[in-house]
Formats: sequence, C-alpha cells, structure tokens
Amino acid sequence: MANIGTFKQTKTGYEGTIATLSMTHKVKFVTNDNKKNEDSPDYFIKSGRSDFGVAWKETKDGDEPLNYIKVLLDGPMLSKPVNAALFDHDDGAGLVWSRPKSKKDN
Repeated sequence: MANIGTFKQTKTGYEGTIATLSMTHKVKFVTNDNKKNEDSPDYFIKSGRSDFGVAWKETKDGDEPLNYIKVLLDGPMLSKPVNAALFDHDDGAGLVWSRPKSKKDN
C-alpha cells in the first residue's frame, strides 16, 4: 500500500492533500448531511469547486475491528477511478492506495 494523502479531521469531515507522481491536489471530505439511503456516500470529496469522489464509513470485522473510510476517486485527470482507504492515526489520517491484483497474479 502506498500513502497518497495526509489529512486532518475537521468539524465537517477531513482536509488535506493528495500527492502522487503526476498530481497534487488540496482536498476536502465533506460530510453528506442529506443521505437519501444507506448506500448514499457518507462524504463527498471536493478539490476546489470540483467533485473529486465519494467515500463511505466502513468497519473491517475481526478480533480487533478496524474503522476506516472507503474512498472512490474519479475525475477527468484520472485514466480510471481509484479505490483507496482513509485511516485515522494519532496525528491525523492517511489515504492509502494499492494496485489491484491482475487476473494473471491469482
């Protein structure tokens, strides 16, 4: 997994920067206060005035459940949507991404 973003929690979500080799964007995770149903995203991801993705609160089950935010980034600067995850830690939150395994790797 590669860390592609650092964030701080705010009253309305998270603010931070996504940085990769090809782009750097200031980004906000804004709480969706008007969810229509359980499948609606918990956050809208914004970069300036542009939409940059959506995110949902998730919990990974196990002996020690892990809370995180499942992220889907998409926009005209991306060749295809990017799946990522935002994990809280002591001094903020980190956005991580890993390349999906190809069918030939299975």
